[in-house]
Amino acid sequence: MNALRYASFALRGFARRGPPLHLTLFVTGACNARCRHCFHWKEVAAALPGPTPEQVELLAASAARLGPLLWVSFGGGEPFLRRDLPALARSFGARGLRHLAIPTNGLVEGRMQEAIERMLDENPDTFLSVAVSFDGPPAIHDSIRQVPGGHERARRSVVALHELRSRVGKALAERFGIGILVTLTRENQDQLAAHLGELVDELHPDNATLNLARGDALERHLLDVDLARYAELVAAKARLLQQGRLPYFDFPLARVARARDAAMYEHVERVARGDASRHLPCTAGRLSAVIFENGSVQPCEMLGRELGNLNGVEWDLGRLWNGAEAERLRREIVATRCSCTWECAQADNVLFNKRAWPRLARGILGAR
Repeated sequence: MNALRYASFALRGFARRGPPLHLTLFVTGACNARCRHCFHWKEVAAALPGPTPEQVELLAASAARLGPLLWVSFGGGEPFLRRDLPALARSFGARGLRHLAIPTNGLVEGRMQEAIERMLDENPDTFLSVAVSFDGPPAIHDSIRQVPGGHERARRSVVALHELRSRVGKALAERFGIGILVTLTRENQDQLAAHLGELVDELHPDNATLNLARGDALERHLLDVDLARYAELVAAKARLLQQGRLPYFDFPLARVARARDAAMYEHVERVARGDASRHLPCTAGRLSAVIFENGSVQPCEMLGRELGNLNGVEWDLGRLWNGAEAERLRREIVATRCSCTWECAQADNVLFNKRAWPRLARGILGAR
């Protein structure tokens, strides 16, 4: 993958109007776990089916007409429960998508590997990253996810992903990132930083994504997190990177992405503490959008406000993206200094805000 393919995205971040850079698409509400900290638990309880392949094809085509996408994330539910997931990926990959990210609970073992191999083979221009979730040591993980033996199954899934990467050949392996994802909650906060190191040393992921529990959880007390424990978790990841135990994904401009992540974690903690002294205007709805299972298009996962519903416009994203309601919401987000701890939006806010650039520059220069 050539770094020059990213050049077209650089200026987009600073223009008031233009196409989205990334989309989060909830491909299904169906899930084989019942995570007690899940903000999406109502949709999971209803097992919402998600868009059809034909609808996703229309969506991807309309997004391409707006402009090239940098990043798409398939959310859920459990994305790999969809047998047609490779077809959904191909709708975007055929139109030049740079990055596809898929978080998973690791509980759809055989089907997951088959789907990944097909997605790698069918999308030669796309870097695919798959992150398996862990919520602490086995007993805590299984309790939070309400799946006995779930931690061990997730662990075996990461091992299987490494085996898959070793056999698909160099060309495909270079476009496949293996990650782990941890979410800090009230129940795991005292163990998660230490367990992160154990997971990295045992499973050798390329990257570890850190999330802070958010939204309207199935059990809301799990959102009551000691932010000192979050700072410990962030520091633990920083040490793993500095010591070379966590290499990070291998794609063009990875040093920029690594520095962005570090700055984003700092900003998420400030927002969680209620510190508005270094507010970064939110780019949700301007650089990114979230599309839920029922076709609802929203600026982010947290605000609960619609640009509109794709079912009313034949899944043509442009008709909503360029509409009056979208523009009104963008102005409102800026005027109200809207902020939250959703990491995907805050990563964009850090990357495309001049106030964050000195911190980014220090991170890039200091990255190994």
